[in-house]
Amino acid sequence: MKTIKGILFDCDGVLLDSEAIYLNALVQYLASINYPTTIEEVTFVLGKPMKRIVADLRTHFNIPQALSDQQLIDGQRSIFRAQFNAMQLQPMNGLVDFLNLCRQKGYRLAIVSSSDLSYIEDVVRRLKIQDYFDLLISGQMIEHGKPSPDIYLLAQQQMALPADSLLVIEDSPAGIQAGKAAGLTTIGYKGSIIDQDTSKADYQVSDYHELIKQFDSLIKQLQ
Repeated sequence: MKTIKGILFDCDGVLLDSEAIYLNALVQYLASINYPTTIEEVTFVLGKPMKRIVADLRTHFNIPQALSDQQLIDGQRSIFRAQFNAMQLQPMNGLVDFLNLCRQKGYRLAIVSSSDLSYIEDVVRRLKIQDYFDLLISGQMIEHGKPSPDIYLLAQQQMALPADSLLVIEDSPAGIQAGKAAGLTTIGYKGSIIDQDTSKADYQVSDYHELIKQFDSLIKQLQ
């Protein structure tokens, strides 16, 4: 019998609707180096660590090695940061209500993201949700990022909880694959403006309001 004790949240596309901002910045950057594309064509990068994104972009667009990995990272990151820093961030609709529900029920909460730790810290500070989380896990802390299970195995270790006591909320195929490979129960979150395939998750929800309504029933199903 499973007894849920902790919930692990991805960051982008789960805490805030930032995936579209990043993809727009990526499309702008690729156009600037003569690789015109669309947001729809580059959604395959979502949920992955930056090194993996660069490798996949290089393969997909046949980008020569004359343009270094660091140049590719810095170019897209500078455009994203300029746009992201100028925005007034808002949490996903219903997120704070769900976080309050989790706290009322005594669940331990963590963020498990491929992003840099400084970025995650900036996000939770600007969203004013930092006090809800016991732990922040960054892609910088592991060698192999999502869809490898390493980041979720590390989260499980640092939470000091068994795999069958943890839920994962993810919005990307790479994140869902990582969570399932770590032996965790996954919830595919569909509340982002960027629609991704979450069909391989154990459960799917359209937004946090739906998750709140179904939460007690979901927990009973797991027991």
